[in-house]
Amino acid sequence: MIDEAKLMSRHKQMGRILRIAALIHANPRRYTRRRLAERCGVSLRTAQRDIEELRAAGIHIDSHPGGYEIASEYFLPPVSFTLEEALALVTSARSFAENEGRHISLTLEDAIAKVNAALPEYTARVLRETSKRIDVAGQKVSDVGEKIDRLHEAIGNRLQIHIIYYSFSRDKITERRIDPYAVMFRKRAWYLVGFCHTFHTILTFRINRILRLSYTGKSFIYPDNFSLKEYMSKSWEVMLGEETDVVVKFDRRVAPLIKEVRWHDTQQIEELKDGSILFKVTVAGTREIGFWIMSYGDSAEVIEPKSLRDEIIATARRMLKKYQVD
Repeated sequence: MIDEAKLMSRHKQMGRILRIAALIHANPRRYTRRRLAERCGVSLRTAQRDIEELRAAGIHIDSHPGGYEIASEYFLPPVSFTLEEALALVTSARSFAENEGRHISLTLEDAIAKVNAALPEYTARVLRETSKRIDVAGQKVSDVGEKIDRLHEAIGNRLQIHIIYYSFSRDKITERRIDPYAVMFRKRAWYLVGFCHTFHTILTFRINRILRLSYTGKSFIYPDNFSLKEYMSKSWEVMLGEETDVVVKFDRRVAPLIKEVRWHDTQQIEELKDGSILFKVTVAGTREIGFWIMSYGDSAEVIEPKSLRDEIIATARRMLKKYQVD
């Protein structure tokens, strides 16, 4: 059973220790042990014990005639945020943390706590109250934290990797030698983008399908002409393929929903007299956009290309067959 009295005492001590660290950092060589004790309302012995706790945690605290000093590398330089800036930063971090899995989520929680601690008291209080009323719905994803760490190491030091990879589309396990160029988060999953020596081209790999990852001991040269943004610019979400012009007609029921979102950098919308619209876009591969179009049911009709139109017609017929009652 938890001893609530001891727990509250420990929380109070931790809050005081953090306050002491902040006082020393903000006022180098101005706070002696006695001044800290008076400021925090504790005995000299307690103040000394708190200083030793900070030192035991690895924080280098020097003693000078005027008072204590903490080495500057233990803290970020002072940053001044407006309430709007702090709220935008915290909300963005929460959104990312809610959608990417536990590994980076924990790191972001620590970062948010540090941002809160650096804010003026009034801003911090308003931020706490406001952020309670903002909700970011999360979607659970595979936890690939250890693999992400190793890939960051490989990318940062240009280390070639060897992976054993499960291909979902081919239902096959293969071995690959990869020059890792970048990692990215798309549609509830982390992906690796790199040059595959097996197929001699740049490919995308879903990281949770990497069964084993090791370094080959070789380095690679990062191509000057590679840009992750340009590489992914024509994809609808993740998949890549042949560039195709797609035209979709959305009826007046869903046209307002389509118009209010910027779905793709290449999109163009033509409004028709009956309230429907023509949605035009150029994508690298049509499989993903096909799934998106079908999610609108009979409110969407593919006009071009014929291959995608025929594919969706065939899918609709298979679905109808599944639901037919004898």
